[in-house]
Amino acid sequence: MRSHWQTLADSRHVYISAPGDNAVLATDHDGQVVKKVEGLDGARGMAESADESTLYVALPDADAISVVDTVTLTETRRISTGADTEPESLALAGGRLFFGYQATVFHAGIGSVAIAEATPTVSLDDNPVWYGRPRLASSPGAPDRLVAAQSQAALGIRVYDVGSGMLHETAYSEAVGDVEDMAVTPDGRSVITANGGNYYHQRWRLSDLTEETQYDTGPYPNSVAVDSHGTVAAGIVAGGEWDVRIYRPGETAAYRTVALSPGYADLLDRGMAWAPDGNRLFTTRFPYSGEVVLDIITDIAKASSTITLSAPPTNPVGTPVAVTGKLTSLAPFPRYKTVTVTRNGVELPDVKVKRDGTFSFSDTPPDWMTYLQYTVTYPGDARHVPGTATVMVELVA
Repeated sequence: MRSHWQTLADSRHVYISAPGDNAVLATDHDGQVVKKVEGLDGARGMAESADESTLYVALPDADAISVVDTVTLTETRRISTGADTEPESLALAGGRLFFGYQATVFHAGIGSVAIAEATPTVSLDDNPVWYGRPRLASSPGAPDRLVAAQSQAALGIRVYDVGSGMLHETAYSEAVGDVEDMAVTPDGRSVITANGGNYYHQRWRLSDLTEETQYDTGPYPNSVAVDSHGTVAAGIVAGGEWDVRIYRPGETAAYRTVALSPGYADLLDRGMAWAPDGNRLFTTRFPYSGEVVLDIITDIAKASSTITLSAPPTNPVGTPVAVTGKLTSLAPFPRYKTVTVTRNGVELPDVKVKRDGTFSFSDTPPDWMTYLQYTVTYPGDARHVPGTATVMVELVA
C-alpha cells in the first residue's frame, strides 16, 4: 500500500484503507497480509458492523459506499450516495450508517443509509452546515449518539441524537475544529479529539461538549483510539520523538510512551487502532517513499522505563568520569534492580539502582580515547518495557 486514510481493527483483522491504491488491505494481528480488496474507488473512511461480519468503506471517487464481507473479504454490494457526494468519514449509530459528504460546492453535510433494509435507502442532509466533509464518530456505549466535527480550517463540533433516524442536534461548540481524528469513549460519555494545531488532545463531555481535560501529548495531534476498557492511545506527528502516549482510564499522565520510528516515517493521520480486547495496538506510518508500515505493539500493559543521565561534557584525560542517573516510571519497579552500561559499545559492570531510582558509576577510560558514549539500559521486567539513555563526554588534555 502506497497511501493511507484510516486504520481499523477487529478481533481477526487489521484494515488499512488506501485511496491512492483504490483498495483496503486486510492483515491478521501479526501483520501478515490476508487479502487486498481492490477496485474500491478512492477508499477512505471505514466502519464495521457490531458482529464484525460487514465492513463499510466510503468511496468518494465512485460516490458510493462499498459493503465488504469480512469472511471472504470481497465486495458484496455497492450503495450509491448520489452524484458528486464524495462520501468520506463513516460511523454507525441508531441502526443506520452515517457518512460525511460534499453537499454543495461550498457546504458539506451528513447523510445516512438504512442498512437494515433489504434495499438500503439513502437520506441526504436537508440543512448542510459544514465547511468540509465532517469527521464522524460513535460508540456502542451511546448507540443513538453521533458526533461530528469540522475537518477543514473551520471550527465546530456537534452531537446528534439519531435514534429516530434523523439528525437531532443536542450539543454544539466552536471550541475545536480542523479535527484530524476523534474517538468516543466506550461508555458513550466523552469524545476525544486530535487537532493538528494543538500540542494536546482534548476530551469533551458529550452531554454539553464542555472540555473535561487535556492530554499533554505534544505536536501535532493526528490520531486517537480508545479500547473497550477506556485506555486511550493518543498519537502525534512527532518527527522522531514519542509518537504515541497511552493513558489508563481516568488518568492524564501517560504510563507508556512509544517511539515508533525515526523522523522520516511519521505516524499517519487516523493511523491507530486497538484490538478489541485491548492487548494490541496497531499503528501505521509512512516513510515518504515506498510502502505503508504497520507497527504492532504487543506488550501494551507494561509501563515505560525512563532513564535520565548526567555526566560532565568534558573530562580530563586519565581521570575518572562520574556518571549519575535516575530510573523512573509510573509503575513501581522491583526492589532489587540493575542497569547495564556500555562505553562506546564495550560492556562495563552492571550498576545497582537504589530504591529511589538513582544510580551512579565511575569509569576511567583509556588515555587514547577522545569521545565517550555511555549507554545505560534497564532490561525491563514483568511490569515494564526496557528503557535506555545515552550521554556523551569529551576527553581533554
